[in-house]
Amino acid sequence: MAAVAAAQKNREMFAIKKSYSVENGYPARRRSLVDDARFETLVVKQTKQTVLDEARLRANDSSVDPDSEDEQCNQPEEPTNKDDTGLTEEEIVLANAITEDPESEKIIQRAALILHLKDGMSSLARVLKSVEKNQGVVVHLETRPSQGESARLDTLLKVDMTRINMLLLLKNLRQSQTLQHATLIGEDNISAKNPWFPRHASELDSCNHLMTKYEPDLDMNHPGFADKVYRARRKEIAEIAFAYKYGDSVPFIEYTETENKTWKSVFTTVVDLAPKHACAEYRRVFKVLQDEGLFVPDKIPQLEDMSKFMQRNTGFTLRPAAGLLTARDFLASLAFRIFQSTQYIRHINSPFHTPEPDAIHEILGHMPLLADPSFAQFSQEIGLASLGASDEEIEKLSTVSSDLKSAS
Repeated sequence: MAAVAAAQKNREMFAIKKSYSVENGYPARRRSLVDDARFETLVVKQTKQTVLDEARLRANDSSVDPDSEDEQCNQPEEPTNKDDTGLTEEEIVLANAITEDPESEKIIQRAALILHLKDGMSSLARVLKSVEKNQGVVVHLETRPSQGESARLDTLLKVDMTRINMLLLLKNLRQSQTLQHATLIGEDNISAKNPWFPRHASELDSCNHLMTKYEPDLDMNHPGFADKVYRARRKEIAEIAFAYKYGDSVPFIEYTETENKTWKSVFTTVVDLAPKHACAEYRRVFKVLQDEGLFVPDKIPQLEDMSKFMQRNTGFTLRPAAGLLTARDFLASLAFRIFQSTQYIRHINSPFHTPEPDAIHEILGHMPLLADPSFAQFSQEIGLASLGASDEEIEKLSTVSSDLKSAS
């Protein structure tokens, strides 16, 4: 549990803090999972770089451990321009964990160090002496001739030591001229380069990041911006979704006459257009939903009923979402055959367009196809591929997912 908590804090540290909106650079008129993923990648990179720059600046201002004077005698007065100058992302996570909880500095941490040594075995002897000085225990050691021109020996060193001593060791090693490059690879989920991802459906409770907030109380162009009643209704339904936990039944929403009227406008239009424009798989499931009484013109289906229908057909289930999720969280849910669906309804003044996904979009757009075995299987495979993927890979998977939905 401690590892999971550390990974989640790690993820939040580099997460987007601003909503997607016009003033933050998000194009107001475009809405797609691909655009969201690309924008998310851009902002994550900017935020991450700021965090890293600030941490490295603090590291350069701090003094070196006095016990390492024998290593300092060979260090240059000015910092070099090598890529390993300052802290890596993993070291920043480690330092932040100590700052947030001083007691954690005494926790024994296992980590792997990849070292590129200039002087071969003589450099390795000095490294092992530093590990011993910092009260570390070597649990694994591998060496091989270096393929680089400026180093003679590459070393993989796994050590157990307290977090504070780990930071001191890394600082001492970086300031030694015997080292060409040092990289920390954190174990037990401390690595900032490897995003945390859910390993069980219950952990989707943590996958509800609403990074994209194109909502009626944030954007003047939203159809419900000037409607206080509508905005209050949206907030009410969002709070219901936020309170949901794994294992709960999907909350029942008593839809208003206005909301059912909006549904009817869209539903009857889809019924007219589907025979000509929808794929065979969509039309087949749509008809089954009509035959079972779930798709009727005058009443919005409840997510719990739709979830049971999908589970019988493909094993997919639904859980409520408070708004538009990040691409990473949306795709992660698919890995467990779970679709996160909103429950609020678009504004009555704009029945045929919604700036962000609403229940009508989810029910009529996504759910019929997720009740088709082939589409459901492929959707899950995209979700599985997204677990632990990089931001760039999430962009590509979002493109595949969006192209598949467009083709259908």
